[in-house]
Amino acid sequence: MKERQVILPIHRRPNPFTTLIRAACGISTNFNMDTNTPTIKAVWDNAEINPAHLNRYGEICGLPFYSKFLFGAPIERQFVYPLYPLTLVFPLLMRVLGHKKAPLTVFRTLNTKLEVTAHRRIGVHEPLRVSSETASLRVVPKGLEYDIHSVVESKNETVWESLHTFYYRGNFGKTENTSANQTAISAISAPDLLSSWHLGDGIGFRFGLISGDTNGIHYNAWYARRLGFDRDLAQPILVLTKCLDSLLDGDPPAFRLTALLKGPVYYHNNVYLRGTVGVDGKRFDVYCEDNPKPSLCCELTY
Repeated sequence: MKERQVILPIHRRPNPFTTLIRAACGISTNFNMDTNTPTIKAVWDNAEINPAHLNRYGEICGLPFYSKFLFGAPIERQFVYPLYPLTLVFPLLMRVLGHKKAPLTVFRTLNTKLEVTAHRRIGVHEPLRVSSETASLRVVPKGLEYDIHSVVESKNETVWESLHTFYYRGNFGKTENTSANQTAISAISAPDLLSSWHLGDGIGFRFGLISGDTNGIHYNAWYARRLGFDRDLAQPILVLTKCLDSLLDGDPPAFRLTALLKGPVYYHNNVYLRGTVGVDGKRFDVYCEDNPKPSLCCELTY
């Protein structure tokens, strides 16, 4: 009988380099749509926020770890940053994508879309359960798309979730689906400059250790150029974290963020956010230096 589900129990934060070694040893290359691909689910029970890890995340992203000062003494943050749960989820995603039962090797995949739904703030000291599970698999023009749904729970309550869409380029048979990247995000007719900053370099490797996204294109310019990029490029988690920090006044109790990942945002370049602000949220695009095309197209609603 064919395997219908694979459960990967996670007992501590996965080491990203161990994940890459496992993926290299179990590469899957013989996928076709007639294959009965099992559901793959990674589950991290009793996950806890490490304050030192949270602090390093805030430091590298340029966020204040301490939100208030009382008589000159810092008071720890009560809640995690809005997108910090991505650093809990992403290492599990890599374990799922790198599993030998996955459709294809993780070294061929590209993250093209991200949806985050925060139902409420997450306390720094809350006990959590984090899980990532494969969802839809579909043939699209020029490739294959694979969705992974991740959930963060506290005492059986879903407090945060995300949906990542990964793309494999190739010919996988008859196209019967529309790409997730064609999900309607309205065009911006007259965008305003909402924010800008200079994205320095030298932090890609350190942020990779924090986020779990240790792909060499994020810290090795030579390797990135070999793959067709101008130089090393920032992790989407880092870019989106800085976007929300520049657009929000404090942490929203609940929000939904949709981001289409269309192109690179290079380190050691200027970044510009152009868009519009409405009553219920913001629609913005992210531009890198003088590239006339947006690198990310995003919609934030409260």
